Amino acid sequence: MTLSDLTAYRHVIGCLIYKPQLFLEYSDIQPIDFDYRPARVCLNAIKKLYGAGAVELSILEIDQEIERGGGVALQIYKTEGGLQFLKDAYNIASLSNFDLYYTRVKKCSLLRRLQNAKYDISEFFIEDKDVNNPIEEQKIKDHLEESSLEDILNSVEKNYSEIRNEYLNGGRLKGDPAEGINKLIEDLKTSPSIGPSLEGKIFSSACRGARKGCFFLKSASTSAGKSRTSIFDACRLAYPKRWSWKLNSFIQEVDAKGEFVQPRKVLFIVTEMDKEEIQTIMLAYLSGIDEDHIITGKYEFGEYTRVKQAAKIMEEYSGYFLIEEISDPNLQNVEATIKKYATVDDVKYVFFDYIHSTASMISQFTRNNLREDVILMMMANQLKQLAKDYGLFIFSATQVNALAMGDDDEIKFKDEKSIRGSKAVADKCDMGYVMTRISDKGWNSVLPGIQKAIREGIISSDILDKKPTHILDIYKMRRGRYKMVRIWVRLHLGTGEREDMFITTAENQPINEPLDLFSGGKEIPITI
Repeated sequence: MTLSDLTAYRHVIGCLIYKPQLFLEYSDIQPIDFDYRPARVCLNAIKKLYGAGAVELSILEIDQEIERGGGVALQIYKTEGGLQFLKDAYNIASLSNFDLYYTRVKKCSLLRRLQNAKYDISEFFIEDKDVNNPIEEQKIKDHLEESSLEDILNSVEKNYSEIRNEYLNGGRLKGDPAEGINKLIEDLKTSPSIGPSLEGKIFSSACRGARKGCFFLKSASTSAGKSRTSIFDACRLAYPKRWSWKLNSFIQEVDAKGEFVQPRKVLFIVTEMDKEEIQTIMLAYLSGIDEDHIITGKYEFGEYTRVKQAAKIMEEYSGYFLIEEISDPNLQNVEATIKKYATVDDVKYVFFDYIHSTASMISQFTRNNLREDVILMMMANQLKQLAKDYGLFIFSATQVNALAMGDDDEIKFKDEKSIRGSKAVADKCDMGYVMTRISDKGWNSVLPGIQKAIREGIISSDILDKKPTHILDIYKMRRGRYKMVRIWVRLHLGTGEREDMFITTAENQPINEPLDLFSGGKEIPITI
């Protein structure tokens, strides 16, 4: 076997001569994909002519372009049969077969790259000198032909993961639980299992912040603010400076030791939103200016200056809030993306816009006859495993089903049965909650009980002037006491301004707030 396919090179180059517009769809075709030097020279010449506006090419035009460029490329072209290669490519090319030969070129290129990096590719390739059994060799060739680029990478990654787990994860649960118990006690005393604060004082204390190794799951209906509130939380982690409504000023976070809080690297994976949409939400959160004013450019007095100051904060901490778009997510590309940012970019906080079935995900498991709910559960399981294996905090979301979307006059507690597609998704999370809007009718139905709690001093009377807008129904809290509770929140989706007002049982009975785990830190006014 060989990792060079001259026939495929001819077909690809020939098709690009006939239709250079193929570069629009196949923009990843690079000189490195060809280990035959005249093919690289011809590809560069075709790319250059296409970039200059050519829509159809001839052998003569390419030949003249190479002559015009001169240098080493011309020498290779003349001494290594470049013109003959070009003629052969032009004569045998068939546009209808382009996909076939493009894929073969990319497979050879990928396998060469993996081989040079010393990865084991024996599942897909065997050196001619090592061939002892022609039948076995043909099996490997057939397997390579049937495998996609993703299959090849998944196989290599699987082998790596097995070795990684053997050395980093293997044996963790074996042994005497008494071993190291005192060290664990002291470690938790000095470094409690608490992550940095998210949005909302009561919520953050209840879930103990954005803890590494944990997977949090939020569910809400369309337009309730799933993605928007996730961006607010991501900004809270990435930017230690922002606008404070309480202090009416830009602030800098300071920790319990009196030191400035440092920015944290955050990855935000989007599936439907575009970059500009995220940017305006971020500006609104950091500046405290309603996003609608930013989008329309209709500012009130002083607002434009604050938005520009928020932009300065984003520039100051450039590289800490990273955006990656996966328009058609599946198990492989989501896992590969998160692993890349965790290992290469040292990201520790990941937001995956939301879990939903996609064409790519469904087609991936069609042959195995897996139901949609099982596929969604597998995605949730993967996110939890990545959080555990790489020490990440991962926050994702789901849609709620039709039963949970309608207005509920009694504001009944919503749990994992409200998740669209599969309630099994919630089995894998460390913390799960459903976020719903509060209707006037629903608020009035619980008001008598709230007024009673105010008289008893459990809840502040301030809430009568500032009605909550949303409820967070926490149905799951692994290693935590605050489950089957409701946090009543006043939230402005246009600016991110938020106040966690009070907490109740699932039956709307007010209870005392959790201990404020973040009271040691503070916010100090600053000038941007």
